[in-house]
Amino acid sequence: MPLPSGFHLGLYEIAAALGAGGMGEVYRAKDTKLGRDVALKILPASFTSDPERVARFRREAQVLASLNHPHIAQIYGLEEASGTQFLVLELVDGESLDKRIARGPIPVDEALGIAKQIAEALEAAHEKGIIHRDLKPANVALTKDGSVKVLDFGLAKAAEATSGASADAMNSPTITSPAMMTGVGVILGTAAYMSPEQAKGRAADKRSDIWAFGCVLYEMLTGNRAFDGDDVSDTLAAVLRGEPDWTGIPADVSLPVRTLVQGCLEKNRAVRPSDIAVARFVLTHTTKLTDTISPPHVLPPVPSALRRYVMPMAVGVALTAAVASIAWWRFTPEVPGRAVTRFAIALPEHQRLASRSQVLAISPDGSRVVYAANAPVQLYLRSMAEMEAHPISGTNLDVMSPFFSPDGQWIGFYSFQDGTLKKIAVSGGAAVTICKSTPPHGVAWDGDWIVFADEGEKGVLRVSPNGGEPEVIASVKPGETFGAPHLFDDGKLLLFTVATGGGLERWDRAQIVVQRVGSTERLVVLRGGSEGRYVPTGHLVYMLANTLLAVPFDSKTWQVRGGPVPIVEGVRRFDSTANRLPDASIAFSRTGSLVYLTGSAITGGAQRTVALATRDGQQQPLNLPPRPYVHPRVSPDGKQLAIQTDDGNDAIIWIYDLRGGSPPRRLTFGGRNTSPIWGPEGRVTFHSDREGDHGLFWQLADGTKPADRLLKADAASEYRPDAWSPDGKTLMFSVVRGSTTTLSTLSGGVVKPWATDIRATHATFSSDGKWLAYVSTEAGNRTEIFVQDFQRTGAKYQVSTEGGTFPVWSPDGTQLFYWPLQRQGLVGVDVQTRPSFSYGKSAAQPIEAIFTGAPRRNYDIMPDGKQFVVIRPADVSADANSSINSQISVVTNWFEELKARVPVK
Repeated sequence: MPLPSGFHLGLYEIAAALGAGGMGEVYRAKDTKLGRDVALKILPASFTSDPERVARFRREAQVLASLNHPHIAQIYGLEEASGTQFLVLELVDGESLDKRIARGPIPVDEALGIAKQIAEALEAAHEKGIIHRDLKPANVALTKDGSVKVLDFGLAKAAEATSGASADAMNSPTITSPAMMTGVGVILGTAAYMSPEQAKGRAADKRSDIWAFGCVLYEMLTGNRAFDGDDVSDTLAAVLRGEPDWTGIPADVSLPVRTLVQGCLEKNRAVRPSDIAVARFVLTHTTKLTDTISPPHVLPPVPSALRRYVMPMAVGVALTAAVASIAWWRFTPEVPGRAVTRFAIALPEHQRLASRSQVLAISPDGSRVVYAANAPVQLYLRSMAEMEAHPISGTNLDVMSPFFSPDGQWIGFYSFQDGTLKKIAVSGGAAVTICKSTPPHGVAWDGDWIVFADEGEKGVLRVSPNGGEPEVIASVKPGETFGAPHLFDDGKLLLFTVATGGGLERWDRAQIVVQRVGSTERLVVLRGGSEGRYVPTGHLVYMLANTLLAVPFDSKTWQVRGGPVPIVEGVRRFDSTANRLPDASIAFSRTGSLVYLTGSAITGGAQRTVALATRDGQQQPLNLPPRPYVHPRVSPDGKQLAIQTDDGNDAIIWIYDLRGGSPPRRLTFGGRNTSPIWGPEGRVTFHSDREGDHGLFWQLADGTKPADRLLKADAASEYRPDAWSPDGKTLMFSVVRGSTTTLSTLSGGVVKPWATDIRATHATFSSDGKWLAYVSTEAGNRTEIFVQDFQRTGAKYQVSTEGGTFPVWSPDGTQLFYWPLQRQGLVGVDVQTRPSFSYGKSAAQPIEAIFTGAPRRNYDIMPDGKQFVVIRPADVSADANSSINSQISVVTNWFEELKARVPVK
């Protein structure tokens, strides 16, 4: 019940109610002791028994108490009286920004003045490590003297989302949803100002505040919300896939400000301005920046694809240099002695970096860079003293993970062709086999040893560069996955990453450990990161999400001596499968040069097209826009296509009418949704992390009903659907636990392991449902295609002999197709399934698709058996994403910057 005027709470006399929200009621009150007017925020009585809400209420007090800024409303105390907890806050006498906007657009000069003060408030908070998470006009107050006060910092409200279209719904303080929570009341923000990452249930960071800042600035200038809808769901959909009406920005808004707004509203936070200081600088110096543009003109709306990749910092050609200088001034300290230099190595037009893990390395002396590019993937060597890179003869073996020898005279790499680690002289020649291996989770040549993390269950191994049998020097425990090993102290100490559980995010929860070679005891040196590397400057650098961080590190005691400092943001990472370490595309030399690739975590995120291919190899492109497509699946009637896009940040399932005429329709929202397959009654079954685990969901393909959970995964596993039986009664799915993948069935609500004695995946039923083709390493190190009767009562047949993956049956059951490991294009095998199984010789098919590695099968067969759906590279000349895969960023004398940025005591 609202408190009446004149009611006393301790020393405070209630004057009037100011408002109410999901986490508190706000009143104007008189401090009878100090004789001043204050605002009281009272925790509702219904929440006092909820420990989570009480904790959030107190956390708000602690957050506000840590801030002291003229544009942030202050807190005077956290008190309790008559069993009621309340905050005593500064009373801001004025109107809220949303009420001011309701009267129409704000004149440009006034709007920019308000925005500058908001940016200053956010900058002060961000420097304290505080993220607002719910910036919106309703949380900005305009005082009578023209000053700005930002309210509700760190507020955690638990308002329920409504389906109505009222302004209250759009201004609701926060939205929570069970589909987006890993705990009670996870804060996402307000729908119209919520960043795309918050809308997907991901953690907010300061770039999420920058998105909201862009929304507020756009709304002040235009009088309309940047993203709006009839209800909360429509608004979130606009945030995730819509674009603001850029033509609504007044013509007298300068180029720097216009491009700043566009940059703040980039959906991929990796390419938004990384610090609100950029916005504050632009708003402070907009006149000077505008004067640099001659002649003055109004910037037309910039296409989103161009903004995303050509203008990553506050976008706009005219502003790029200015913003670059801002970032340099803001983040690069003065470095005595050698100058720090940044530049990019552009690849030739015909080259594109491979979409797989560990694609580049730098020589120990910093004079050469080696990288993996093109298809089939081979290595190229670029000298810093030359203008062009040269292919290394003898490495056209479908390779990954290049690494230099300590003397820089050899380059090691992994070959998919025969499943081995190899080395080759930098001058080229014959590649020398070192040892058999699965694709490594990181490999390094340290001193007299090469160390690598095994993709299987062995752990970290070392082998002589001269070859021999690898020796296990660190063994995995159940549920663990290792990565990024390095040897130190003359090969006596091993540094590596240990992750447990499933999913990409487990690497951000991983531990970086050190272990003495010959011992089984580990010392955890850092928690919450991966790919740790010791730098001779006295630092440990490691990856967290797409950021490289550094901490002071004592190499004698192996102790972290300070807090982490972000060093490089927006580093490209790769995750081709839940089994594999999401390797950062970054390396540094012994002399202090750094090389890296920019971008998000990707799973082969280059732009692609989709085509229908006939058996004679002719291809007809489908009317689908270029996107990072993977995993196409044709409906049983051949009328629709379920297909996934995955740029490493968003994983979305789309439905496309194969009869043409309609654009693809988005099916899934919330979380990462992958591996679609068609099931009974027109449903699409898929994997999703939308509810915190990595379970299975299904949804009607027409989108008329929300997705339903099919199966919840345990904390250590990820479930991926493989195939439904032809009668629609049994689902075969892959269970990924750490580095192990097995097959299980779901039938009648009961889950049963299909095989406990083998590691297998990519199962598919024959047309009669009697036989199962699958992929397994049970015959050796590489994957092969096997066929066995579904009931496992008869013989087992190994169909491939030189490596294979992604089997698909022809609809009539007379052929089995698969993707070979040693050459491009499909292989077809003639088979019989009745009365028993038999198979003939394999034959290459003139049908090509993109092979990106597990778990992506990038082709499917049409029900008539005459055509295939295949994914192909988009036209490189039209590929807006090509810049991500066509240049390498270089920083020389990076060690000097590291020492200045992260001092070692």
